[in-house]
Amino acid sequence: MPRLLVAIGALLLASGCVNRSLIAPTDEGQTEAVHYFPQSLEKEIDILFVIDNSKSMNEEQVNLATNFPRLIEALRSPKLGPDGSGKPCHPDNPTGCRIPNVHVGVVSTDVGVGLVNGPYCSMNGDNGVLQSKPRGSCIPPSDSFIRYEEGVTNVEDPSTADPVERVKRGFSCIARLGTEGCGFEHPLEAARRALDGKTNPGFLRPDAYLALVFITDEDDCSGQTPQLFAEALDTEVDGFRCFQHGIRCDGPDLTQQGPHENCRPLDDPDPSKHLLRPVQSYVDFFRGLKPPGRVIVSVIAGPVEPVVVGYSDGPFVQPSCTSPGVAKPAIRLKAVVDAFGSRGDFSEICTTDFGPALKRLGQLIVASLGGQCISAPPLTEDGGLACQAGDDLGGVSCQTSCLDHADCVVELTTSERSGIVPRCEADRFTNATNTDCGARCPCWRVVSKPSDCKPEVNGSPYGLEILRRGEAEKGSAALVRCATSPLPWGSAELAAQPQCH
Repeated sequence: MPRLLVAIGALLLASGCVNRSLIAPTDEGQTEAVHYFPQSLEKEIDILFVIDNSKSMNEEQVNLATNFPRLIEALRSPKLGPDGSGKPCHPDNPTGCRIPNVHVGVVSTDVGVGLVNGPYCSMNGDNGVLQSKPRGSCIPPSDSFIRYEEGVTNVEDPSTADPVERVKRGFSCIARLGTEGCGFEHPLEAARRALDGKTNPGFLRPDAYLALVFITDEDDCSGQTPQLFAEALDTEVDGFRCFQHGIRCDGPDLTQQGPHENCRPLDDPDPSKHLLRPVQSYVDFFRGLKPPGRVIVSVIAGPVEPVVVGYSDGPFVQPSCTSPGVAKPAIRLKAVVDAFGSRGDFSEICTTDFGPALKRLGQLIVASLGGQCISAPPLTEDGGLACQAGDDLGGVSCQTSCLDHADCVVELTTSERSGIVPRCEADRFTNATNTDCGARCPCWRVVSKPSDCKPEVNGSPYGLEILRRGEAEKGSAALVRCATSPLPWGSAELAAQPQCH
């Protein structure tokens, strides 16, 4: 895999920088979906949970530990085959299917404040180090994180022989971090330190998908300089500094009482004006850990609206949800989710049941493993929507099958070579059952893949296929770039888009 990534990197350098389109420049209202699709079965995912351990998070930690099994059950997939239990293993009932090989790690949001010590805040906190200490009478993993590989786990719980059940119990054992952590939460910085390649060796595998899961009732306050925390840290009002120095809104000064509109992360191009690390720096770091499309971000936090400033011994941000639990608007964290498009998911923390959010994460992971799904509605070269006749675009049906005009560039790479793959002949797009590559071998096509590519999870019902003679070469991968619409599948706005001719 490292040789393959080097080959892909060399190919991208030869083509220009990674952000430069390999297709014709897109018009306004178009985006570019970039994917890295290994051509053999994938079954590895590393999941990092970043859990707020400040004084208000006890109920939320219990909620997470209780509902974690929903995530594991959602990871069962017919793609991976039956688990040997004799239970059904098919798309409609995967209860007897295997789960991927997983690493599950837990870190806290406490990385200290770097300069002063105050109540609940040390210099460095947990510093992004994986937490595997048991809380209560339970069996933790034998390593700093949970491993499950080919039916074997490092959670050696004698009360059950089922390795999947051991994974569930092991997470419940280590996820309850307590509530003595720093009240200035640094979830993004904690994740960065955890994944820097030095702090937690062995957790992040080079050929695995990566899922980041943030659970917090505050927004990110990842300080770039200790100056942010140079004052006392012992009052609720002190938390306003994270908002004031990390967010900008339309209208009045942030210290003014009342509602504030269109709030988003501070993005001043002058880095010296940032007391918090810019959100984009974390987005770039997380993206840089994997090839395109192989990082998934899930956030369970306070909704980003309403944003209302109150006053009590000083300005403070009022909660954006209050029952059950209380949470502040997670504006910086939501921006990270948005940056990952269909690979991002945001859920409100003010709920008694994290199960639906964890189930969606599991479904998103499974949908990413080998589905080769195009993560947004594909467009043709002239900007028309490429679709299959009869597909519901959002109350309007696609009139003409024209997936053969999808504006994509596909590069097939092995450890030894790389090259552009030609588009398949038009009849291979309209007849998905015909897998003969004909006169062009290998060749690529975009087809409807309803069992793998679900619009609500993947962003479109279409997936890429590379037709070839024989099996894919071991270690081969496709780098795919397609012109796409930024409008969500099934929306009225997408339905109003011009279709291809």
